[in-house]
Amino acid sequence: MKIRIVDIAKRAGVSVGTVDRIIHQRGRYSEKTNEKVQQAIKELSYAPNLMARNLALKKELRIVCLLPDFSDTQYWERPFSGVKSAMAELASFKVDIETVLFLPRKGNFSAACDQVLALKPDGVVYVPMFFSESTRLAHQLSESHIPFVQINIFQPEVKPLSFVGQDPIAAGRVAASLCHLALKKGNSILITYISEEKQEYAHLQERIEGFTQYLKQKDLNTTEIAHLDIKIREDEAAYDNLLMQHLKDHSNTRIIYVPNSRAHKIAAILKKHGLKDLLVVGFDTLSENIKYLKEGYINFLIGQQSKTQGYQAVMSLFNALFRKEKIAPLHLLPIDILTAENIGFYQGLME
Repeated sequence: MKIRIVDIAKRAGVSVGTVDRIIHQRGRYSEKTNEKVQQAIKELSYAPNLMARNLALKKELRIVCLLPDFSDTQYWERPFSGVKSAMAELASFKVDIETVLFLPRKGNFSAACDQVLALKPDGVVYVPMFFSESTRLAHQLSESHIPFVQINIFQPEVKPLSFVGQDPIAAGRVAASLCHLALKKGNSILITYISEEKQEYAHLQERIEGFTQYLKQKDLNTTEIAHLDIKIREDEAAYDNLLMQHLKDHSNTRIIYVPNSRAHKIAAILKKHGLKDLLVVGFDTLSENIKYLKEGYINFLIGQQSKTQGYQAVMSLFNALFRKEKIAPLHLLPIDILTAENIGFYQGLME
């Protein structure tokens, strides 16, 4: 039997107008009245007609997704793919989902933020890649009462509607636990971060923090941990020389930890010099990372189901704007340990 609003009103002992206001979250009503109506909805198993609500919308909802350009960094192709999947799923609704891409440089990101605001969105999904610029965008969105969901990098202080991504400290601890298994007395560890600009990305620093935190808790304070910052814009021969000089000067290095998606850059150098006796742990299922994982120059990859980030963020924002649902403030993704032996079974989460 089809449940009508009038049925809910009778069950709750309120007017039809009151039920309509509560279902569509408009106008004024008391919390006690809301509880009675919600109880009646639950008892009658009422589900709103989403297509009817879609037709009743006075204007098309606009969701804007601000993402790094994957032509510059391959990792971002999969969150973008997740956004595209959400777009396809929501094609029958009055929802316009637009993407704004930026190169991962401060100036490009700042300009892209201005572009997002100019589009006058109803909601925004974005990667807060640079701290001050991201904070500015969050404040401007909040002042305009525009809800936003952050992916990949979490800025809790700006109070996003939700965050979709991995817990970076926990991910760093998982990486350290893998290294701990191979660590022997007298071995040293190299943490190398390969980046475009000076590291501002909080999640990378937190992956390092989680890594070192784990080792301290295991009373491995005597283990030497060195850091090597390599700028990706440098000539490839330059960071080849940097890495090889470090390994020469620290001949007891047996573990290399790369807290971002560029472990393949390190693996390529190791392959060039025939070094396969080092344990290398990195992040993300880029095709080049998978190649060196299968060849044995990367031993472990930490996967984070990156396609899910884009998809889940858009769907959460849609549910909040259209269905008026209360969404979870944190949607933490699994910390997947990938090896040459199981990477083939992970493929479906990457496509």
